[in-house]
Amino acid sequence: MSAPTSSADLGVYVHVPFCERVCPYCDFAVDAVGRLEPALERAYVELLLRELEVTRAALANRLETRVLATVYFGGGTPSLLQAASIERLLGAFSAAFRGPPDEVTLELNPGILECRRVPEYRATGVTRLSVGLQSLHDTTLKRLGRAHKAAEALRGLEACLAVGFPSLSADLIYAAPDQSEDELLRDLERVIDLGIPHVSAYALTLEPGTPFARAHARGRLRLPSEDESVRMGRLLRARLAAAGYAQYEISNFARPGHRSRHNQRYWCREDVLGLGVSAASLLGELRFQNLRARRAWQSALEAGRRPLAEAESLSEEDARRETLYLGFRRLDGVSRADYRRRFGASPELHFGAELEALRSLGLVCESASHLRLTERGILFADEVFLRFVGR
Repeated sequence: MSAPTSSADLGVYVHVPFCERVCPYCDFAVDAVGRLEPALERAYVELLLRELEVTRAALANRLETRVLATVYFGGGTPSLLQAASIERLLGAFSAAFRGPPDEVTLELNPGILECRRVPEYRATGVTRLSVGLQSLHDTTLKRLGRAHKAAEALRGLEACLAVGFPSLSADLIYAAPDQSEDELLRDLERVIDLGIPHVSAYALTLEPGTPFARAHARGRLRLPSEDESVRMGRLLRARLAAAGYAQYEISNFARPGHRSRHNQRYWCREDVLGLGVSAASLLGELRFQNLRARRAWQSALEAGRRPLAEAESLSEEDARRETLYLGFRRLDGVSRADYRRRFGASPELHFGAELEALRSLGLVCESASHLRLTERGILFADEVFLRFVGR
């Protein structure tokens, strides 16, 4: 049998399902609200606090002794929330789980209203901002359906830097419609020159059911080819490495001391409690996810029920596969010692055929202590992950 994965500390994720407008590539659980009305904001915060109470009561044996390590406000656009709402939620989490946390991340849309709130967010205890730049070119931002312009994004970054957050991250998208390699490199140069210490960079993917996916299927959306996307990924990795950013996960790069502590919890399969519409949780072998529709989530809480869409207890086989799938996302790879401690055997004993096939394809390499992706494996990581999921 595997050793328990529950730990004494805990991460909390809060999903804020509101956006000014919904981007055509997005398949997250979000509602377009323009400006978030104060009454709707208050109601959502009250429901989050109610969910915290209901969940703690139902899972007291798993949650009552926890120490709060990290909090992450994601979405959606969490920066539509006023600082007072963030402060109230952080106070409740710290009281419930023995805080304050070491890291509090807030995703920020670099619009005018949100940037005015940056000093207030710092005062509430937020220690890290993740700024949704996506691009610093107006034409690409327009094609991506983003609400802000490049000049606003730059002003937003400068506002965040001026306040002095301990850490700051910028999100970029590459392989966007009609995006060139030169444009991507110029975006990187601006981020590097500003001194942003963390970059998350994602190749644009077409999610089923989104406007982008429908447009592409009809031949109305031109995207870079797979070869062009791979070249962009290589250029991005090389430029960030030359500037002192270490790639520590497939899509994440950081200068020393600026890795996201919260996101590393997912890749290491450490416990996270998710609150809010569609939020997912992992507590030991127990995994559950909330209802995706906001009204259904609200109705369950108003009736005194946990707003669950699904819940499962992971089998040992599931946990082993997930440990490899998530571990390979990290550039450090899968620790043989950690795997043996958790599951009582080496990875090869459980997945010998899969690992041998990946080695023969040049996607995985090994040392005495770790299994990790090769340079080729990083570029074709999905092929690696498919060996361990969907079984």
